[in-house]
Amino acid sequence: MTGSERTACCIAGGGPAGMMLGMLLARAGVDVLVLEKHADFLRDFRGDTIHPSTLQVMHELGLVDELSRTCRPTANSWC
Repeated sequence: MTGSERTACCIAGGGPAGMMLGMLLARAGVDVLVLEKHADFLRDFRGDTIHPSTLQVMHELGLVDELSRTCRPTANSWC
């Protein structure tokens, strides 16, 4: 991105928390911009595990079906 852009909310970091916050704010009608310094997600981070409480929240938000279509549980991770 070059130049300048106006937004109501700018979120620094496109990890699990930043992306979830961005999605929730966008659903609520807030103009959101999520900034992420990495070009890919081929890295380890603290939010790489989906705990049962997280799955419950994702279910309440209507995201579990999409997660199930794109990810499959393995011995060490969900995707």
